[in-house]
Amino acid sequence: MFNIREYLMTIAAVFLALALGILIGVSFGDGFLVANQRDVVQMMEVRLSQLKEELALREAELQRWDSLKPAIWHHFSGALAGKELFLISPEGCEYAFLESALQGAGAAVTAALVPEVQNGPGEKGRQNAAPEKIAGFLAEPEIDAAALAERGLLFPGSGPELPPSSPHLCLLFAEPADFRPGEFFGELASALHEKGNRVILLTPWRDGELAAPGAGLESAFGLVDNIDLFWGQIALLKMIAGNTGGHYGFGKDSSGLIPEQGLED
Repeated sequence: MFNIREYLMTIAAVFLALALGILIGVSFGDGFLVANQRDVVQMMEVRLSQLKEELALREAELQRWDSLKPAIWHHFSGALAGKELFLISPEGCEYAFLESALQGAGAAVTAALVPEVQNGPGEKGRQNAAPEKIAGFLAEPEIDAAALAERGLLFPGSGPELPPSSPHLCLLFAEPADFRPGEFFGELASALHEKGNRVILLTPWRDGELAAPGAGLESAFGLVDNIDLFWGQIALLKMIAGNTGGHYGFGKDSSGLIPEQGLED
């Protein structure tokens, strides 16, 4: 696989080798310097040429995968028909791409945003939204959107006059750090689980470890750690369609990019 870091290190090695060649040439004469520099440059040119070929192959491979994306999306058309999903995300988070992917597969999606509020002098947070209260309302057969709005949730594009029906699944979309114990979304995930709601945690890919989402309840949640990427969205669609959990994405503890089971009949 092409490695941009190796590419840059190879270029750096060329300059380092030339510098060493100059130092050696000072000691052994100009003839040795020229021969040394010629051999080093030729060797590095060969490696750079190999890396460029690898890059071209990877670009061609990515283009082939990109050409398959429309067919893959079409495969999920209608796969989530009849599914009522409740998507909760921080206010200001870009969630439209996710809502579009879910609706494109036939799901009914209610998006709720959690605003950041001023809790005290110089202190912001989301504690006013009361995770346990939100979880309790979402566990009811008919959800009172007005009551949820009173708890601090915002409903862009709909409003509390259009109460959502009881969801089949709650999706929490936030940064990995937001799911740490003691943080609002971590507490909400635990509260939803305790009320019997099925939960999948969604995070954009960040290079680093994802903190445990809730005190000893890690196995209770589904998790997609690269939902901002194509394969993360496909993994989520398969998880919902197949009614499965698990961890999918790039994290070291993930089970792979996407679930292996097929679509629900």
